[in-house]
Amino acid sequence: MHVLLISTYELGRQPVHVASPAAAIAAAGHEVRALDVAVQRWDADLIAWADAVAISTPMHTATRIAVGVAERVRRQRPGVPIAAYGLYAAMSGNEGSAGAFDRAIVGEYETALVDWLAGASFESPVSVHFDRGGYRVPNRSILPPLEAYAQLAVGGESRLVGAVEASHGCASMCRHCPIPAVYDGGFRIVDVGTVLSDIDSLVAAGARHITFGDPDFLNGPAHSLRVVRGLHEAHPEVTFDCTVKVEHILKYRELWPEFAAAGCLFVVSAFESTNDNVLQLLDKGHTSNDAALAVAVLREAGIDVRPSWLPFTPWATRTDIDAMFRFIADNGLFESTDPVQMGIRLLIPRGSLILDIAGVERYLGPYSPEALSYEWAADDPAMDRLAAQLTEIANDGSAAGAEASTTLMNQWLAVVDETELEAPAYAIDAGATLGRPQLTESWF
Repeated sequence: MHVLLISTYELGRQPVHVASPAAAIAAAGHEVRALDVAVQRWDADLIAWADAVAISTPMHTATRIAVGVAERVRRQRPGVPIAAYGLYAAMSGNEGSAGAFDRAIVGEYETALVDWLAGASFESPVSVHFDRGGYRVPNRSILPPLEAYAQLAVGGESRLVGAVEASHGCASMCRHCPIPAVYDGGFRIVDVGTVLSDIDSLVAAGARHITFGDPDFLNGPAHSLRVVRGLHEAHPEVTFDCTVKVEHILKYRELWPEFAAAGCLFVVSAFESTNDNVLQLLDKGHTSNDAALAVAVLREAGIDVRPSWLPFTPWATRTDIDAMFRFIADNGLFESTDPVQMGIRLLIPRGSLILDIAGVERYLGPYSPEALSYEWAADDPAMDRLAAQLTEIANDGSAAGAEASTTLMNQWLAVVDETELEAPAYAIDAGATLGRPQLTESWF
């Protein structure tokens, strides 16, 4: 069978969520090709070639795009079977897409995709799978080269980046995250040898930096340490970054000196808010003070921090947003915070644990199949306007090529403008952003 795997968006990375199932499907005897619409032109000949199409949905943005891609495939090939697979596959919004997908495969999808191609029957159009182990080394030969994807900018140079995953799922139950709604606090590790073999192939393709795309790289700290040691032993010149929640940065603080010595340049961590009440509602497992301590712990080890934020929730106030900017300034994060983060509004897809929060219903509007999220409005309409304003400032700064710190200051000024909030007293260090390690794709 001719199987076409499509990626729509994977955070600027070469899509491991195509490479991984490609290996399993090819091992089952099928011919596999790939199309990454984030970096490649639409290829009608590939659509004509395919006997089946499967579209990766690892995140919200990718899934919204996937619905339109499926509809485009359907227009050209009305009878071809189409599956969505990945974390967001169950949220694929068929109500608004005239049944764009024949099947949605959620969780550990490799074996289920092979079964689907073999004609296996499923109890419902949406199925969730939690297979353990058996992961193959991803097949990256069918993907565009690393040069087509985000690179690492550090010290005035660019390095090719390869993205791998050493685990799936997450042990945490953060309410705003889609992972607990699927994995319910469980996670699956990928065999160390498989991860290291994947890294070997990426280094052979030119990668000089590895991004570990795990939702939390320290869900299994012993496993991650083995991976890091194996990476450094095989490729001592290769650097890496990973994503770790504040709670685990502090819990496993003894690991950071070794991670730094092995080439860890920065850690992405979901700080989300500086309002401890909001953090508690989101079940983040940390406080604002914990986040500040996490910055200090990583910096002491020589590792930079790139925080991610969720400024706009139903409970946020303008004072909260101001406090967030003051935290960024006080902790030296102006040069490692992406302005696009500061306009983010909470997404509430179907099945979200946010819906379990007492009283949240008073903020909710109808579910939007197009947005794949419930609409919601803050008590103060000005907060919704502020979110849009900060997003517009971020977009304008990006279009103008402005440094992140300059754009952040413009956003902060907009927050305090025409209010009784104290004006920012922060001196921008011109050029400092350019020296901090970061990926050229400004979205996590």
